[in-house]
Amino acid sequence: MASSLRGIFVPIPTFFKENEDLDLDSLDLHVQYLSKSGVAGIVVLGSMGEAVSLLDEERDQVIKQVVTSVKKYNPSLIIIAGTSSQSARNVISYTRQAAAAGAQYCLILPPSFYRGSITDDALVAFYTAVADQSPLPIIIYNYPGVCQGIDVSTKVLVQLSKHKNIVGLKGTDANVGKMADLVQKTDPKEFALLAGSVDFFLPELLIGAVGLIPGAGNVFPALCAEIQRLYDNKQYDEAARLQRQLVEADDALCRWHGVPGAKSYIFRKFGYGQGICRNPLQRVTEDQAVKIEQAVDPVVSLEENLKSNWTNK
Repeated sequence: MASSLRGIFVPIPTFFKENEDLDLDSLDLHVQYLSKSGVAGIVVLGSMGEAVSLLDEERDQVIKQVVTSVKKYNPSLIIIAGTSSQSARNVISYTRQAAAAGAQYCLILPPSFYRGSITDDALVAFYTAVADQSPLPIIIYNYPGVCQGIDVSTKVLVQLSKHKNIVGLKGTDANVGKMADLVQKTDPKEFALLAGSVDFFLPELLIGAVGLIPGAGNVFPALCAEIQRLYDNKQYDEAARLQRQLVEADDALCRWHGVPGAKSYIFRKFGYGQGICRNPLQRVTEDQAVKIEQAVDPVVSLEENLKSNWTNK
C-alpha cells in the first residue's frame, strides 16, 4: 500500500459560507481545480481543513463530497482523510466513518491534550490500538506545531513502521536529518516518507522521501509536482531553482497568517470559498491579503505558464 503514496497529496481547506455553514459547492470547484494539475491525491480534514472545528456529521458530508467530486473530475486521485482525535476510541470511530464515506487512507496526529502523559510508550499504545482496528491504512502525521510540541521520535516511528497497517509518515517537523535517518531505518516498500511542506521538499526528495503533502499545493499544485518530476528526471539544477522560487510564496500562504491566509488568496484570486474560517479563526485584513498576493502572484504566473505548456504540447 505504501507504494501508492508517491507524489503530491494536497491537503484541502473546508469551505464555509458567510454564516459558517459548509460550502460544498466551493469544495467541488476546488477539487476540480486540483484534478488536472498532476497531483496524486487529496487530503481532506487535515489541519488545513479545520477538522477540529467540524461536527461529526459535517466530517461525513465533507468526505462524501470530496469522493463525489474526485469520481467526477479524476477518479485516479487517492483520497486521504484526517481522522485525528484525542483518544484511540475516537480515532477508530472517525476512521470507520471515513472508510464508509470512501476514503482510502487516514492521516492521524498524535494525541496531545494530556501533554505530560504522552510518553513514547503511550504513543506506541495509541497508534497500535488504532492500527489494529482501523479499516484504512494509517499515515502518521508528525506536526509538533499543533501538538504542544510533541515530536514523535525516530525510535517510535521505526517501531510503528513495522505494523502492517501503518504505511507512512507526513513529517511537518522540517527535520531533514531525521527524515534521512528514517530512510535508513524503515522499509520503503512498506512505509512511505512524505515531506510536510513545500519549503523543504527537494532536500527531502534527495535523501529519500517519496512525496509531499503541501498546504501551498492548494494554489500552485502543478509546480509542486514539477519539483518531483525534475528530480525524477535528474534535472537537479532546475529542481533547485524552482524550489528556491516557491519558498516565500509557501510562507505567505501557510505561515504568515495560517489557514485564513490561504483561504483569502483562493477567494480573491480563484473566486470561490468566501475566505471564511470558523470562529475563532478570523479573516485576514486587506493589508495582509495584499501582501500575501504580492508574494504569491509571481508563483501563480509560473503555475499558469507550466499548465499552458502542457496544453500546447
